[in-house]
Amino acid sequence: MQLQCSDVVPGLGCDYVAHGDDAAEVHAVMMAHGAEVHSALMEGKTSEEMSRAKDEMDDHILGLLSQD
Repeated sequence: MQLQCSDVVPGLGCDYVAHGDDAAEVHAVMMAHGAEVHSALMEGKTSEEMSRAKDEMDDHILGLLSQD
């Protein structure tokens, strides 16, 4: 199973592809990639905003993976 970063955030211009044996593994790999490579997107956000964004990203990634 795999998911491309640009499918998660269209227009970001990132060609990274997360791979894993199942949706949970791909989700974990993609979230780690986002935290490592795209952390600048969260600069200036409050802890509440960051928590809400993480929850929304969790839901979005898992939704994309469930379509496969």
